Amino acid sequence: MRLSTRSADAADARWTRLPCLGVLLLGLTVACAKETASGGSGGSGGTATGSGGNGNAGTGGSPSGGASSGTAGSVGAGGSVGSAGSVGTSGSAGTTGTAGTSGTAGTTGNAGTGGRAGAGGGTAASGCAGKTYKFCEDFETGNAGSIPTGWTALNGFGSDSMKGVGLATDQWHSGSKALKSQSMVPGEERIQKSLAALGATATKHWGRIFYLVQSPAPRPASGAVIHVTFAALEGTTENRIVDTVEASNGTHQFLYNVPDDSCCNGSAYSWSFDAKWHCAEWYVDVASQSYRFFTDNTEVTSLAFTGNANAKMSNYTSLAVGAQFFQAPPTPFVVWFDDLAIDDNQIGCQ
Repeated sequence: MRLSTRSADAADARWTRLPCLGVLLLGLTVACAKETASGGSGGSGGTATGSGGNGNAGTGGSPSGGASSGTAGSVGAGGSVGSAGSVGTSGSAGTTGTAGTSGTAGTTGNAGTGGRAGAGGGTAASGCAGKTYKFCEDFETGNAGSIPTGWTALNGFGSDSMKGVGLATDQWHSGSKALKSQSMVPGEERIQKSLAALGATATKHWGRIFYLVQSPAPRPASGAVIHVTFAALEGTTENRIVDTVEASNGTHQFLYNVPDDSCCNGSAYSWSFDAKWHCAEWYVDVASQSYRFFTDNTEVTSLAFTGNANAKMSNYTSLAVGAQFFQAPPTPFVVWFDDLAIDDNQIGCQ
């Protein structure tokens, strides 16, 4: 499906194309003591009943950020073994004493419930620790409010560019920080990372990023749209590889776009920004001018293409991340980004 979008200039700000609306979580080995018979007047066997111990309930996990496991409850102590009956005095054979009753085994405590994920809602398996991707960024290095270590500012268009982007601790997908964009001014909110160290992977790779849009997300006026780019590859021109257009009813589409709108495809309006972490994946191959896109492990096949010269793919020099939008929203458009990776093989949404 061919869609119409606008470039990062005045033309984007004027774009009022009506979108197509596609309506889119767990004894004791009882030792029975038996009395022995003895002579005499027949001493009676002693009877003793052991008492069972009670297990303590496991303590629940704390509700702090990140996923933490609760402490398992301690196993209850086993009941004591009944005492053997005393031996009778000499004389006629005494009656065999009754064996002491075994104590009831203590109940095992219940394992504590795992801790609830905190504001970030991520999992311990996320992040870059132990990963072997060609490039990985979990936005944990740097101070809150600043640009993450190893990144530089990417000025957008307009007179008020490069504001409202930096590390934040109020949301995260893994670790304790994420990259946060927040602004009402079109053209802002992006940083970039050089791809020079990737070699050939820069121009043929799989990419993956998680994002979260604050809810409720700003909506455009009736009949209008808000075009928001989340990630782009920078070369001779910009290739917008994680790109969205939101309609006034709150639904949005995904698309591949370039600044002069000469390419390419757009999906139906089947998604909504819902205050949940979502995973976006892309595939690019500059040599064959090819592109594929996945959202939450599902391919959006309507965006795929190969051999399309209008895609204007080139030798990429950097990757841009941050919510750059092209029409002014009525309220700040706030987006968090985390767990970015690039590799020769598809990464998936682990």
